[in-house]
Amino acid sequence: MDFRGKLILAPLAGVTDTTFRRLCRENGADIVVTEMVSAKGLLCDPTRSGRYLEYDPAERPVGAQLFGADPGEIAEAAAEVARRGFDFVDINMGCPVRKVTGGGSGAAILSNPRLAGEIARAAVRAAGIPVTAKIRSGFGTEKDTYLAVAEELFAAGIAAVTLHPRHRGQMFAGTADWTQIAALKRAFPGETVIGNGDVRAPGDAARMLAETGCDSVMIGRAAMGCPWIFAALKREIALPGRGEGTRGVPACPGTWPSLAIAADARRALILRHGEEMFLRNGEHGIREMRKHLAWYSRGIQGAAAFRSELPKVADPDSFRAVVGRFF
Repeated sequence: MDFRGKLILAPLAGVTDTTFRRLCRENGADIVVTEMVSAKGLLCDPTRSGRYLEYDPAERPVGAQLFGADPGEIAEAAAEVARRGFDFVDINMGCPVRKVTGGGSGAAILSNPRLAGEIARAAVRAAGIPVTAKIRSGFGTEKDTYLAVAEELFAAGIAAVTLHPRHRGQMFAGTADWTQIAALKRAFPGETVIGNGDVRAPGDAARMLAETGCDSVMIGRAAMGCPWIFAALKREIALPGRGEGTRGVPACPGTWPSLAIAADARRALILRHGEEMFLRNGEHGIREMRKHLAWYSRGIQGAAAFRSELPKVADPDSFRAVVGRFF
């Protein structure tokens, strides 16, 4: 599988479920990844954890992201991901939240490059499909370790490394240091490096590619409420597949003010998003749509008043009514 020259939807906990991933694929994303899944949880309770690994063939190529700190558990879970038919496995070595790092997983692994290599090597041997990893600059309590970690990962046979150039302590604050993405690509010119972080305005993806030399760009939080972002980015950068599936796709509100939005197309996509969430998860799916509706409303006049109505959205009728009035 070739990870170069792609726009990739990042794994986002609580956001990138199968419905949202499919919407992003239809709107220009080349590759999508599931929400992160605990390797231990998948092995101990495959039914419960497996609900995060539901996917539709239309999402392909689709990867499953695992987190964990035990090489053996990661290996078994990676093999299970392969058995479920995914195209690749991504290992989370960058999640900054305490409940993940407290168990030694996510960004905590960055403090131990050798362990990162052991985990990657175990996954590569067990999976039989490509294995990638997403990392940050470092844990934040010592010198940034991304170069040392990447050296271990590539030596272990990892197919691509995604770097979000903030250390764990920064969470999502401050500015992503793209010079670190450039340094990573310079250090490993023959390997696939994916840039991530602060791609949220027109021109950002093209600028990241030009300034860092990275092979692909991963889009995360900017896609929330804006699955059209991939089509907009494809219109402005020269990546393979440029223009495919983008004709007639509306531009996004909020962070994309210079681009006109087609209100009927936006409303139709939002209604479809909610209807599919209801089909998958019943009224819980409609309640899950409250956060998506808040993101979809960004940059639209009257959004604050609209968001105050969202706690009342609890069933398909109230969902369709509020979407019809606002969008």
